[in-house]
Amino acid sequence: MTSPKIIPQIWLDHDRNIRPYLWSHRVLSIGKNILGLGLLIWFVVSLRAFHLEIFLGAQISSPFLIWLAYFGIVSTVWEVCSFPFSISSHWVEKSHHLSKQTYLSWFWDQVKGYLLGAVLGSVFLGVLYGCIIYLGTSWWFGSAALFIGLSIILAQLAPVLLIPIFFKLEPMEGGELKERLLTMCKNFGVEVKEVYHLGMGEKTEKGNAAFVGLGKTKRIMIGDTLYKKFSPEQVEAVFAHELGHQVHNDLWKGMILSSGFLFVGFYLAQKLVANYVHPYFESNMLQPFGALSFFLVFVIVQMPVGIIQAMFSRWRERMADRFAFERIGSGEKLAEALEKLTFQNRGLFKPNPIIEFFTYSHPAPWRRITLLRGSKV
Repeated sequence: MTSPKIIPQIWLDHDRNIRPYLWSHRVLSIGKNILGLGLLIWFVVSLRAFHLEIFLGAQISSPFLIWLAYFGIVSTVWEVCSFPFSISSHWVEKSHHLSKQTYLSWFWDQVKGYLLGAVLGSVFLGVLYGCIIYLGTSWWFGSAALFIGLSIILAQLAPVLLIPIFFKLEPMEGGELKERLLTMCKNFGVEVKEVYHLGMGEKTEKGNAAFVGLGKTKRIMIGDTLYKKFSPEQVEAVFAHELGHQVHNDLWKGMILSSGFLFVGFYLAQKLVANYVHPYFESNMLQPFGALSFFLVFVIVQMPVGIIQAMFSRWRERMADRFAFERIGSGEKLAEALEKLTFQNRGLFKPNPIIEFFTYSHPAPWRRITLLRGSKV
């Protein structure tokens, strides 16, 4: 049990005050999921999934172009149907004074996201289709391996190609703080050439900081909403936590874990669809609905994985906090920064422990702050 003395009243008041904000997003998320499930059931039971496949087959001669058209239509219909939930979520952010974006600016970001998703989706579909054609029964193994390779490439491209599509990136002006951050990296053998401001302030009041990229594209990114509102010591403490992830190679450890689960998920999903789903619907992986059913089964198979990955992530976050506390000596400053970030980002200090266990990628703020301050939990 948690001692009442551990949780300051100001934290409890904050958690109570933001519940309408959190519940608004939760209701929208539940409603969107119910809509998606209902549309999926209707799509299959009404045989529209098969009618669309037959219609496209009569219009297009290339099997892969049929795939692209099929998934493009399905994705477009879903985005149109779920758009009211998306714009309502933006309205919630604006009504609680977190989003600074106009509706036009927000919509333009959505369009850029759709275009980027279309490009990346086409690439991944092409990889999957090629593996099915050329690798026979080993298609699932080849697809998983190539998807992992593409994910690594995207992680490298993120800071130089993907993130700038949505946020401005500018080198931090020279000064004592920048030198301290770069020196800290050098002292722990982390090679970084530049520190960047991430232009979050034009769009949101929320703050964040992170290492992004791999190898030569590795960057330190500090949101201007954090940089301008936090003391240099607090910024340095947040950075020390992120540096801990780099020193511990948490990104690679996470990718290895995810890769293992991806291989297992692909194997189980292809077994299930080949033995049960495809025979029932008289389909196969070369048909668009056959591929769609594989993706749906894969999502179901991967559901327990999310819990394991959340547990792994919370463990690595605790280790990064410990690194900042023990190796950098910034425990109190990091605790101050985490407290300010929780207020700033409208996070819960003390969430429901069940929800925390199943969904949180970070330990609850009250746990992290009290441990950093040396309180007994």
